[in-house]
Amino acid sequence: MSQQHQKWLELVKQKMEQKSWSKSDLAQVCGVTLAMITRLLNEGHGSDNFKLLVSKKLNIRESWTTLEEN
Repeated sequence: MSQQHQKWLELVKQKMEQKSWSKSDLAQVCGVTLAMITRLLNEGHGSDNFKLLVSKKLNIRESWTTLEEN
């Protein structure tokens, strides 16, 4: 996992904490299973569309990729 991806995951966790959202809360808001959120947070696993949805729900402007990775 790239440093940029790790940075994005940390932002996801920070935003969840600021909103007092659990993994279950994020799963519900995104319309996905708790397992999908757990895999995302633990392994960085998920499609670009899924990560974009998480970014939108948490108001994160940072990308999980760098330009060189695209």
